[in-house]
Amino acid sequence: MKKLIMVLFLAASVLHAGDSGKQSKGQNKKTQPTSWLGRYNLRKAHPKQFRLPKRLSEASGLAMSDDGRLFSHNDELGVVYQVDYTTGKIVKQFSLGTITLRGDFEDIAIKGEMMYLVSSNGTVYEFRDGKDGGRVPYEARKTFLTTKNDVEGLVYDRESDCLLLACKDDPGKGYSNFKAVYAFSLKDHTLNRTPRLLIPLEVVAKKAFKGEFNPSGIAKHPKSGTYFIISSNGRSIIEMSANGTVLAQEDIPNKVNKQPEGITFAPDLTMIICDDGQGGAGMITLYPLNH
Repeated sequence: MKKLIMVLFLAASVLHAGDSGKQSKGQNKKTQPTSWLGRYNLRKAHPKQFRLPKRLSEASGLAMSDDGRLFSHNDELGVVYQVDYTTGKIVKQFSLGTITLRGDFEDIAIKGEMMYLVSSNGTVYEFRDGKDGGRVPYEARKTFLTTKNDVEGLVYDRESDCLLLACKDDPGKGYSNFKAVYAFSLKDHTLNRTPRLLIPLEVVAKKAFKGEFNPSGIAKHPKSGTYFIISSNGRSIIEMSANGTVLAQEDIPNKVNKQPEGITFAPDLTMIICDDGQGGAGMITLYPLNH
């Protein structure tokens, strides 16, 4: 009798383990983030585009405020522009510093009333929104990154209260087969030495133009919480989950976006990409969500 009870107990245990395994797999499927990149038609021959005024010919970054205002900046001067993304016209502009700050500015991010610019050497500049034609004070916060890392992307991550800095070049020691995205805490103003995201080149480079993927811009999708990362020279865009899984990858049309440098999302989830004019006019391109 004892043997029979033991056999029945073992059989029940095996069945329970099998059910748990199935439940776990089901849970993984539920928690696996859904890709949204395919919901944008990047192959559209003539998407809505606007030429930017000459003063924004070298548009390098984009950020959307909580109240739906689009901001951009140029490459060499600390001047921030509010742009009407339905017309391409400049609404206002303001400068950093009593004497306009100079540097190699690569991207912009916004947290509430605070704004941030990042330079290629990893310095983060913190300041407030300014009035048209005004000047605002700023705080410069140096990180351990340098021009060797070549920071090109910046985005605010609300969940961790961090800025994410995407490196175009050197990812850091021990990460030679990746491109790295580092997290800058806005609580203690320090950069974590361990990358928040690692982009596997063996996965994304082979699908990019000439086998290159070097991040030039990063944005967080307001709905999915995934990260959209563009590579100008690779003519490619990828979507990554918060845990660093590459969910999707698409080509960026060279005929439409000559040098994509910045990316963000409008309140209606329209994806907006800005292009450095390379001596010509800077551009913004609107890719609406396919419902």
